[in-house]
Order: sequence, then C-alpha cells, then structure tokens
Amino acid sequence: MKLSFREKLGYGLGDTASNFVWATIMSFLMFFYTDIFGISPAAAGALLFFARLFNAGIDFLMGILADRTQTRWGKFRPYLLWMAVPLALVATFTFTVPDLSAGARLAYAWVTYNLLMICYTAINIPYSALSGVMTDDPVERTSLNSYRMVLAQVGGLAVSSGTLWLIAHLGGGNDARGYQYTMALFGVVMVVLFWFAFATTRERIHPPPGQRAALFAGVGSLFSNRHWVFIFVAGILDLTFIVIRGETLMYYCTYCLHLDKGGTSTLLVLGNVGFILGAVATQMLVARLGKKGGFILGHLLLGVSCAAFYFVPPAQLGQIQFWQVVNGIGGGVNATVYWAMVADTADFTEWKFGARTTGLVFSATACSQKIGMAVAGFLPGLLLADFGYVVGATQTSRAELGITLLVSLIPAAGFLLIAALFTRYGLTDAVCHSMRGELMERRSLHGGPEGTERSGIASAGDLR
Repeated sequence: MKLSFREKLGYGLGDTASNFVWATIMSFLMFFYTDIFGISPAAAGALLFFARLFNAGIDFLMGILADRTQTRWGKFRPYLLWMAVPLALVATFTFTVPDLSAGARLAYAWVTYNLLMICYTAINIPYSALSGVMTDDPVERTSLNSYRMVLAQVGGLAVSSGTLWLIAHLGGGNDARGYQYTMALFGVVMVVLFWFAFATTRERIHPPPGQRAALFAGVGSLFSNRHWVFIFVAGILDLTFIVIRGETLMYYCTYCLHLDKGGTSTLLVLGNVGFILGAVATQMLVARLGKKGGFILGHLLLGVSCAAFYFVPPAQLGQIQFWQVVNGIGGGVNATVYWAMVADTADFTEWKFGARTTGLVFSATACSQKIGMAVAGFLPGLLLADFGYVVGATQTSRAELGITLLVSLIPAAGFLLIAALFTRYGLTDAVCHSMRGELMERRSLHGGPEGTERSGIASAGDLR
C-alpha cells in the first residue's frame, strides 16, 4: 500500500483547502465579530460555544453517514466533490456584515456560523477519514499526514500573510467589505483544491466482507477501545487550549505588543513556518521516538513556548517571535502524529471487534475537538469581559494581563497536562506493527489487500 507522490500531494492539498476556512476562523473570526461585525465579546463567546457544541453532535452523525455511503468513488471521497461549493458560499456569507439592526445582525451571525460549521463538517470528516483507508502502512501513514500538515500550513501561510493585506486592498478602507471579498477569494481557491484532492486519491481499505453497519455496536466498540478514549480526551484538551490561544493572539498583537498589520501578520506567519518545520521533521522524530514519544515531545514544546510569552516582556519582540516559531514546531509535530494515531485506533477497533468503522472513529475524534472548540470559544470572550477589555480602546493593565494569560500560562498548563497523560498511552508502534500483520492475514484470507509481513516485536494480543 505504497502511495505515490501525486496521491500524497493531492490528499495534502485537501487540507490546504480546509485551512482557508479553519485558519481564518481560528485567527480572525473572534476579532471580526467583536471589532468589525459589532457584537460584544460575551455575545461572540456564547455564539461560538453553543454553535460548536451543537456541531460536535453533527460530527458524530456525519461519520455514521459516511460509513454508510456507497458510491463508485468510495465512502469518503465523494464529499470532497459534493460539499466544496456550499462550503465556499457559506464561508463568504459568514464574513459578511449585513445592513441590519443589532438584534437581527446577531441572529444572522448565529445562522451563518452554524451553517458554516455544518458544511465544514460535511467535507472535513470524510476528508480526515480518507487517510485511514488509503493505506495501512505505518510509515506511509506518517508520511501522508506529514504531507497533509505541511500543505495545510500552505493554506495557513496564505491566511496569515495575506488576509490583512487583502482586507486592506480589496476593501479600499472598508474592513467589512474587505473581509467579505477576501473570504470569497479564498472560497474559489478552496473549491479547486478540494476537487483536485478528489481526483487524485483512492480508497483501498474496505470493511470486512459481510460487515453490517450496526450503529450501537459501533459506538459501543468505540468507547470500549481505551486507546481511542485517550485520543478523545486529548482532542478535547488540545483544541480547548489551541483555540484559546489562537483566538486571543490577535488581541495580544494589537493591544499588548501594539503591532501594526504587518507586524501581526509576521508573527502569525512565523507560527505557520514553525508548524511546517515540525510537520517535516515528524517522520524523523517518529523513527527515533515512535508516535507516542513524538506526541509527548510536541506537547512539551507547546507548553514551554506558551509559558515563555508570559515571562518575555513585550519590548523583546525578537524573543517573542522565536518562541512563536517553537510553538509552531510543537504544533506541527502534534497534529501530524495525532491523525496517524487516530488511524491506528481505527485498526485496533477492526482487530479487536471485527468491524471497521473508519468514519465513526474519525468523526467521533473530530467531535471531541469540537467540544474543545466550544469551551475555548466561550472562555476567551467571558474572560476578556471579566478582565475589562474594551473594543478599540487603550486597555487597562488588568485587561492586558488577562490577554497575556490567555496566550501564555493558561494554554501552557493544558499542553503539559496532555504530555503527562500520554505517558500512559498503550498503543505503541511495535504493537501496531504486529496488529497490522494479523489484519493483513485476515484480509488476505478474504481476498483483501495483502500487507507487510508480520513482526514478532510485540503481540497485539497483549492489548486484549
């Protein structure tokens, strides 16, 4: 199950497309809602909290639907074709400021953001699950996810470096119009990239012959898989602290560092550059440390770099930029290893329970991330209001402290907690290799794809 460069490139460009929405939401949406759209931090936080919590359930349902999809293109690839245009349109509407009363405008924000998250789920859950059925070779999976994360940051770089510039030039001094036109442009590029990903990828791993899609049995096997439970908990914690920091970084740049748009873009780009370096280095790190060790290392880098933002004075911009690169490196390692580990837990579910529910595994994992995003969407707005943040004003020292804590010590504590938690994770690379050998034997008996030879390093039976 070796993958060609073209297929890895095509798959990775799907996450470039996703990041034109994801990175814009993470870096700009909260700021857009409070400083451009005109709603209070508390109202914006409540919107993000409830919408993301609702969407966590949609994630779960989307995985069930994808597992039951049967087309000549496979289970997951068709959604890249079907949902690209709706996602682009709704994203543009979300970043549009309508000429409405304050109450009607808030209702508009609720409707468009919920639609955006639904459309994003309908394309991104199948896209993520696709990596689990393209190959089960452990080296190829890590390589595929390295391509994915590097190319995701191509989209992230475009958003970080280009958004503020495009807003200024396309808006002609009108930031509201600039946001709308910029998102429309991102949407066109996104559609092309998703369609290319659809055209260049293939599904190779299929459910065992005669498998019936029993919903409750699938859910039961999922939560009986203690290795996936580790992944689920990590997803909640990871996204909580990633989003808290990401949504507050614009405030930190504007009100604590007093950077202009160019300086803010530079800091955001440095994080993307670090992420790419981390994703590129992941395969080498995994070869030395294993996926578990790489995941722990990524979180240690995230924790230390976030903490540095509290101790480095705002005047030391060079040091802040350095730690932003380190933060990106940790994030790149973390994200690359994480999705490879999710695919491992899907293999474990098939090995132990005899049913392959790739869509359910990936969607339930994404569900955990949406729960984390919901918590993180609520907390920054609540804490900013509590610390006395005032839109567009010179902030008090207390407000600046609150903003600084949200980009430093609060996420640092969360990332270090995850690193400690994963010292207890049991699905090591040696056990995964042995487990895949057993799965290959079963599939070959049924005329399925033949895989790599089995290793005697460890027995998957140890995990029963």
